Amino acid sequence: MNSLLVIDDERAFGEFVVKVAKQVGFDATATDNAVEFRRLLEETMPTVVVLDLQIPDVDGLELLRELGERHCRAKIVLISGMDSRVLDSARRLGGELGLAMAPPIQKPIRAAALGEVLASLGKQSGELTVAGLSQAMSEDRLFLVYQPKVDIKTRRLVGVEALVRLKAEDGSVVPPDDFIPLAEQTGLIDRLTERVIDLALPQAAAWRAKGLDVQVAVNLSAKNIHDRQLPDTLAGKCKTNGVPPETITLELTETTFTADGIILLEVLGRLRLKGFHLSIDDFGIGYSSIAQLLRLPFSELKVDQSFVMNMDRVRESRVVSKTIIDMAHNLGLSTVAEGVETEPVMQLLAEFGCDIAQGYLFSKPVDAAHIQSLATSSLGG
Repeated sequence: MNSLLVIDDERAFGEFVVKVAKQVGFDATATDNAVEFRRLLEETMPTVVVLDLQIPDVDGLELLRELGERHCRAKIVLISGMDSRVLDSARRLGGELGLAMAPPIQKPIRAAALGEVLASLGKQSGELTVAGLSQAMSEDRLFLVYQPKVDIKTRRLVGVEALVRLKAEDGSVVPPDDFIPLAEQTGLIDRLTERVIDLALPQAAAWRAKGLDVQVAVNLSAKNIHDRQLPDTLAGKCKTNGVPPETITLELTETTFTADGIILLEVLGRLRLKGFHLSIDDFGIGYSSIAQLLRLPFSELKVDQSFVMNMDRVRESRVVSKTIIDMAHNLGLSTVAEGVETEPVMQLLAEFGCDIAQGYLFSKPVDAAHIQSLATSSLGG
């Protein structure tokens, strides 16, 4: 059974969360102080932690740091009545600490809405072991789905991002947040990335054979960049599959920029020389910075969805998005906006001159067969 631990300075609210959690299948416990929280954390080994940012004897950010130091594997849900920007900032801190951060909750919240959030987390919280992940890869239970990338001017599909998923033994789908960090922590990430490449390239070749010329984006981990042979390996796989490297975009996660500086420059430089496009993902958060744009050979910049999703309603998000897009274009980079879910956001992106959009306004991630039909349609609107 999934277990939940909630710490909140309002005992009544903690009991409310416990009641809702039990209704959706959790074994739940609440406390209102940090000392008992630490004890319960050891005893209950929760799969979900609901953490209030304002605790009398210790604040939530201190507890986040402690959870990071403990290498806690639980999903962390921040909850508070404070400004949403404070919650977003705390969530990003948790991510930097290596924690699995779920979307935060702002008080007050109704029981039905809380139940939906917790039920969703319960479905995601099955514990995956190193042996289980290795076995899943050996049994070819990794598969790809593809999210369309759409030209903002023409509303036509111009590319896809390949997103890896894992099929559990019971047939359920394990989301990437539940196995990619595990792969990175345990040395399985090179094997996992190679499998993703080996799935994506034949599919790219199949689309090309059907006359569908789309840019295929694949994510790389910081842990992949340690290998100086990576450019030759990827170029060789492209040649074997008859796929020009120029049609492949390698998206680099923000933690890539903590890798060894000399190796990073060499590997990324050689990838560009071989024709691959390089995209800096989630720009504007974490380690991604203007300095990285100046010293590394990127060709594309992706504006993080935390800025894009609410840019039609929040002035600060609108200003940041426009600034990033203008800066990228001035540096000769193409721009992709992630998390596009509404037509007003799409209209603003068009006004700002953004090149490509990606998000649920056009399509959720779908299987390869569905991409062919989307390619003949005008998307969004």
